[in-house]
Amino acid sequence: MHSYAGKILKVNLSDSHSEVFRLEKEIAESYVGGSGIAAHYLFKRKVYDANPLSSQNVLAIFNGPLSGTSAPSTSRAEFCAKSPLTGMWGESNVGGKLAAYLKFAGWDGLIIEGAAAKPVYLLITPAGVEIKDAEGTWGRGCYEAQAEIEKEVGEKASISVIGPAGENLVKYACIQVDNSRHAGRTGMGAVMGSKKLKGIAVTFDKRDVEVAEPEKFEEEVKALRERIDKNFTCNMFKELGTSGYVETSEMFGDLPIKYFTQGIFEKASEISGSKMASTFLKRNDGCFGCRIRCGRVVELDGRLIHGPEYETLASFGSLQLIDDLESLIEINYLANDLGVDTISAGVTIAYAMYLTEKGVYDFGIRWGDAEAVKEVLKEIAYRKGRGEILSEGTRVMAAKIGDGDAAHVKGLEIPMHDPRAFSSLAAAYAMHNRGACHLPHQMYNIEMGLSIKEYDIKSEDRFSSEGKGRIAARMQNFTELFNCITMCAFIPIKPTMMANLLSYATGFAFDAQKLYTTGERIYNLKRMFNVKCGIDGKDDTLPSLILKPLEGGSEGNVPDLEMQKKEYYAERGWDENGIPSEEKLKSLGLEWVLD
Repeated sequence: MHSYAGKILKVNLSDSHSEVFRLEKEIAESYVGGSGIAAHYLFKRKVYDANPLSSQNVLAIFNGPLSGTSAPSTSRAEFCAKSPLTGMWGESNVGGKLAAYLKFAGWDGLIIEGAAAKPVYLLITPAGVEIKDAEGTWGRGCYEAQAEIEKEVGEKASISVIGPAGENLVKYACIQVDNSRHAGRTGMGAVMGSKKLKGIAVTFDKRDVEVAEPEKFEEEVKALRERIDKNFTCNMFKELGTSGYVETSEMFGDLPIKYFTQGIFEKASEISGSKMASTFLKRNDGCFGCRIRCGRVVELDGRLIHGPEYETLASFGSLQLIDDLESLIEINYLANDLGVDTISAGVTIAYAMYLTEKGVYDFGIRWGDAEAVKEVLKEIAYRKGRGEILSEGTRVMAAKIGDGDAAHVKGLEIPMHDPRAFSSLAAAYAMHNRGACHLPHQMYNIEMGLSIKEYDIKSEDRFSSEGKGRIAARMQNFTELFNCITMCAFIPIKPTMMANLLSYATGFAFDAQKLYTTGERIYNLKRMFNVKCGIDGKDDTLPSLILKPLEGGSEGNVPDLEMQKKEYYAERGWDENGIPSEEKLKSLGLEWVLD
């Protein structure tokens, strides 16, 4: 097949056995790549029945058909497994070099089964896999572990590692890739930790990805590059990084403040991208083949390190009332080295501050105390003291302490965009397959004026709830493809252009409608995975904390989730319990999930 390597490598850590199997053309066309093929494989293997932290869980890592090609910003890799944090579909998307290097090495994906008896890392090459001893790197932070593995395998490698949080099975542990990118959400780092898998290194001999129609493909790539270069948001990210959104977010009421209880943060400019650019910023950084290069490289105490992005500045900044940028840079570096998702960690620590202030439970941490936050992060990563309960996330904290204000959906902490500012986020969060997820659908862009004409997706009023369930479902069907082909969610690509790129690369005949149906198929497959995990309509909700009006940019607005939910189910063809109908599944070629 064109643009695919055509091979998947399976490794069993329990018995050190590996095997190679072919990627079937029918599977590639129906599920594309990335999390689509991963979902197909994990469902077939009945991974929904596994204990997430047992050897029966399976970690699937896939690139996409555009990975390694000249298409911009397509070196995204998907880490998928049953989530230890949510107990359902787990998925985390990450940039860096991994996806492209995996393709160059001749692999569309890795399937990792079982669990090693002692710490190991995997060396993936065009010849297959070597299981290497990692006892010397076990216990080390992500940055040191990356450096040690790099010494052994050489600099021409893409390296993914976990830190102490993953080793200690913190439920929201992340995976650090190429020293700067993170597969953050749903606890994929804990899955690696449960398998005693410290890291994965990928090397290759030559770069060779053949597309079906090279001339047409390059014409489409050129047009996409020009579109990126002219796009306002892309240029803002290039100049200021994602942190450039902080002040705009506060203006709209989208910036979560004081654990989602406050609508105005007067110190927003102090933690913004413009503040970083005028103080600590040294240069840009980006993933393999990136056109935007939104990463920030900053100088701190004479060291060049990667600076925080919007989600971290909000989750540890405004959410915890910390307004010192230098402290936030230090917290970001520490969180990355320990290997925790900064969204879940930030929300969890803010919840501890909130409970302390309310007098429900004294965690000994107060609003704005950056030094205490650093200590709590270490306690979380090593499960020491108060870190033991915080390492489980807000849902478990609420259950044990008896407070109903845990800011999560289905166990996944709410990210740094507020449904009170952009109403369609209510449906997008409540019904998303991995819980409260802001990527890749980015409904706030739709609420701020972006429209997808091919699929009739547009919003006239960011506060209105009418029609928002419908457009959230449609947008999710389209953007599901970003995690399959695999492309950065920031790329302003039209459905027709995406269909053309996919067609010219693979040789499959895609148009905008087939693209949409493919996204809908994959979305419904993940929903059925969750149904097998016991998820239904009762879980499609938001915490009451998020449904209380605030002052500021959201102007007292509260989304009507029940209205949106009914619209959403109707648009999707799901029954009143949020389960896809048999007719819908059959129309998408998913009748096999009913067996």
